[in-house]
Amino acid sequence: MLTQTQIRHYRQNGFLVLDRFFEDSQIQAWRRELAQMIDLAPISSTNRKNRYGQTVEHPGDFSFTLREPEGVGQVINRISNPLARSEMILRAYGHPKLLQTVASLCGSDFVPFAESIVIKAPHRGAAFDWHQDGSFKTGVQPERGVNFGIYLYPSTVDNGCLQVIPKSHQWGQVDLKSMVKTHGPTLPDLIPVPVNAGDVVVHNRNLVHGSFTNHSADLRITVYFGYHRRQTVTGVFASDHVDQREQVVALAIQRWTEFKPVAEDKDQPAPAAEAPRLASNRFHSTVRHLSAEEEVEILRAPPLAI
Repeated sequence: MLTQTQIRHYRQNGFLVLDRFFEDSQIQAWRRELAQMIDLAPISSTNRKNRYGQTVEHPGDFSFTLREPEGVGQVINRISNPLARSEMILRAYGHPKLLQTVASLCGSDFVPFAESIVIKAPHRGAAFDWHQDGSFKTGVQPERGVNFGIYLYPSTVDNGCLQVIPKSHQWGQVDLKSMVKTHGPTLPDLIPVPVNAGDVVVHNRNLVHGSFTNHSADLRITVYFGYHRRQTVTGVFASDHVDQREQVVALAIQRWTEFKPVAEDKDQPAPAAEAPRLASNRFHSTVRHLSAEEEVEILRAPPLAI
């Protein structure tokens, strides 16, 4: 749960850094799984097979830089639907500390809108142009959701860390093309947000942000979880679509509570899995009777992007 000082910083500046939010053992396990996921990814955006000649299921989950940096061809830069591709990430989605933090900013009546993994490969990780998240489908409004960026590796200026313009979440919809045309890629008042592995950067989706190319030898991977206040998407999307996205949380909580963490010290018992204590019990809906096909449908429901 966030302190009032943290919440105030987020409201005023549009972003917040949470130091050492996830433990080293969790980050190391995610690194191993993500390394395998990247290794088994399609060769390119137009090829369903991976480097081993195997056909990749749901190849559309993988996005690539379409330019050819330094003549090496396409470079993977994003993986969508990670909850459907990773049991480990799905369990983390139900982490009580994470859900309590989301509730601190969005209230207990929140709903997920999307999840993804952003990858910046060494020496050729693509830049992400200045942007505000979403499409302003519902017009300009103060609350269009919050993003949680979980860093699996240190993020530095050299490897293309997040850059933000503090307080820009209060500007409404910004004409970024005009700003870049006037100032170039280095916009006024921008600041870099370097972080360590295990840290989380929380930012308002209205915040002007982006990142530059990774010119270093270091890999950068960020797992993104996004959330809305439920009232933000009510009436914008079909109620069954919103309910479907909400079920992701219930499913993740179930996975978290069933998961028994392994104690690093073998002489000590493993810690008990703690169920999230939220103000609302609505996430504790019954999901035990879902078939495997129904689970996949829930985990692959389209984003509630606005």
